[in-house]
Amino acid sequence: MKLARIYAENGDLSEEQGEVYDVLAELAESDVLDDEVQARLAALQSILDGSFTDEQKAHAGVLIYVDSRGEVQCETGLIRGTDKKAAIEAGILAKSNHTGSAGTKSPISNKLRIDLDRITTGARQDASLRDPEMLLALFAFQLSGKSGYTSVFGLRKDEVANVPTTEMAGYTLDERLTKPTPSAKFGSDMGRVFRAYKAKGPEFIMEEVTRHLASRLMVDEDLGEMIDKAVNTDIRENFTPTATNFFGRVSGPYLVNLWRELLDLSEDHPTATTFAKLKKSEKADKMEALFGDPEMRKAHNITENQAKRIDTWLPEGMV
Repeated sequence: MKLARIYAENGDLSEEQGEVYDVLAELAESDVLDDEVQARLAALQSILDGSFTDEQKAHAGVLIYVDSRGEVQCETGLIRGTDKKAAIEAGILAKSNHTGSAGTKSPISNKLRIDLDRITTGARQDASLRDPEMLLALFAFQLSGKSGYTSVFGLRKDEVANVPTTEMAGYTLDERLTKPTPSAKFGSDMGRVFRAYKAKGPEFIMEEVTRHLASRLMVDEDLGEMIDKAVNTDIRENFTPTATNFFGRVSGPYLVNLWRELLDLSEDHPTATTFAKLKKSEKADKMEALFGDPEMRKAHNITENQAKRIDTWLPEGMV
C-alpha cells in the first residue's frame, strides 16, 4: 500500500507565550516542574508542533502499529493512494511531477503506463545483473529490516512483472531473468534435493542468487535512481519503441508532435504535413521504421544529433 504524507501546520507563540515557554523549558531540564507546570509546558509545545487542519483531517489518517521492540507506534498525516487525487484537488497534497505536465491529460493510457513501468522494471533488473554484490547488499538491507516499510524485492508468491502485455516485441531481457529453475518433483526428499543442489558449488549458487534476486528487484523511485546510477541502467538497451509495444497505442496527434520533435520540423513543413495525413496505423509503422530502420533514416537525411535524440528517446514517466 503506497501512502503519501502531509504534515501538521506549525503554530506560533505570542511574545508572552514565547517568554513563558523559554523559562519553563529551562526549568524542565532541571526536573523541577510540578504536574501543573508540566501540563502548561506541554500545551505550549503542542502549539509549536502545530496541528492538522480540518481539511487535512478529512483526507488523511493515522497508522498504528507495533514495532520490532513490541512498542506501539503511531504515524500521522498519511493519505492512501485511492485518496491522493481528492487531496491534490483540495490543495493539501502537492501533485507529483513523475507523469505528464500539470494541467494536461497524459497521452499515456493507464494500460500502456503499466506496460512501460514493467519495461522499466525489467531494464533495471537486467542492469542489476552486472553487480551481484549490490544485489546481495540490497537483499540484506531488506531482510535486516533496515529498509523499514520500503520493499526492495518482490519476495512473495507472485512474481515481479517485467514483461509487458505485448510480450517481447521490441523488448529483450537477459535469459537469466526469464529462465525458470525446475522445481523438485512432488514428494521428493527435500534434504536429498538440497544436498544435490548445494553440491553444484559456490559459483552456481552465486549465479542462482544473483539472477533470482535480480528478477525480484522492485524498488521505489528514490532507491531506483540510486541503483540506476550504480549499474548504468539504460532502458533503451532493452526497449525499442515499435508499432506493437507503443506507437500503435497512442493517439495520432501524439505521433505527429513526436515526429516533428524528433526531426526538428515546423508544423507546415512538407514532411510534417505528409506524415499528419497518414492513417493511424501508417503513422505507427513509420515511427517504428524511424527507430529501427537505417534506410528510413537515410531517406530522411537524419543528422547525428537527430539520431542521438531518437536512440535515447523514452516515453514520459520512464526512468
